[in-house]
Amino acid sequence: MNSPGKKGFTEVFDMRDNKAIQAFAILAFILGFPYCSQDKISSPQYSTKATRIICASPSITEIVFSLGLGEKVVGVSDFSVYPPEVQKKDKIGGLFNPNREKIIALQPDLLIAQGSHRPLAKLCHEYGIRFLSVKIDTLADIFKAISFIGQELQAEENADILVKGIQKELEKIREKTKKLPPRKVFLSLGHTPGDLTGLMTTSSGTFIHELVGIAGGENIFKDASGLYPQISKEALLIRQPEIIIEVFPEGISAGNRELLRNDWERLTILPAVKGGHIHFLTEDYLLIPGVRIVRIVKKFAEIIHPEINY
Repeated sequence: MNSPGKKGFTEVFDMRDNKAIQAFAILAFILGFPYCSQDKISSPQYSTKATRIICASPSITEIVFSLGLGEKVVGVSDFSVYPPEVQKKDKIGGLFNPNREKIIALQPDLLIAQGSHRPLAKLCHEYGIRFLSVKIDTLADIFKAISFIGQELQAEENADILVKGIQKELEKIREKTKKLPPRKVFLSLGHTPGDLTGLMTTSSGTFIHELVGIAGGENIFKDASGLYPQISKEALLIRQPEIIIEVFPEGISAGNRELLRNDWERLTILPAVKGGHIHFLTEDYLLIPGVRIVRIVKKFAEIIHPEINY
């Protein structure tokens, strides 16, 4: 664990805190454990003509299907839900609990993981399964990952079309929002309902931070230490956000939504609370660094600059 960050922040996660562990687990499952991500690696001794592919994270699953190779996928991670055809595929577990027996039984000739995953890499080595790993933290990483996977799966043309299409849509939104003054945004990636503790956000160096900027917002914790730091209520009061966006891709009950709103209503000193600019988003794609990032930035833009037609 890194040394403590700037005053007012708790560095990434205090693993003695059960709430922090739970929050970290949820985020890590969805994002593919960005803290141990690494550059693209592969095992060149195996054939690139994969016919039985396992996608070990939601982002990888969405990329492979978007390249038109869904029929070659035999297994996906537990958190993979898109596209709908994924529901028919066998599940191979999550980040912390990959099902070795299931993976072996599916007889894959290629497994693609997001970030460094030693257990899966070791398993693939033992059973002669080709293993690929891609780093996906930033927007540039996403585009590189699509191109790399497209190249490895002999779908370069589809990958090029996909990347250019996403970039074009992002640029359309950027062109609209850059003409307006940025609004100060606090992006909450989770806190305990009924208690303003365990507040988790994102700093710079992540795709979600970049999307806030494209949407016309200023991430008030862009200078925080760690990619996904926990922050204190006191630090939040100092930064004075104009907009608060709570992200719950796993969904949220009506009761918890009310508790969360009541939490914020106690902080009337915040401009976001005074102006009634507290928003709850529950779409399943909100934290997935993949092909649906245009949907994410549109959601953010509609909140940050609702005066524009997207």
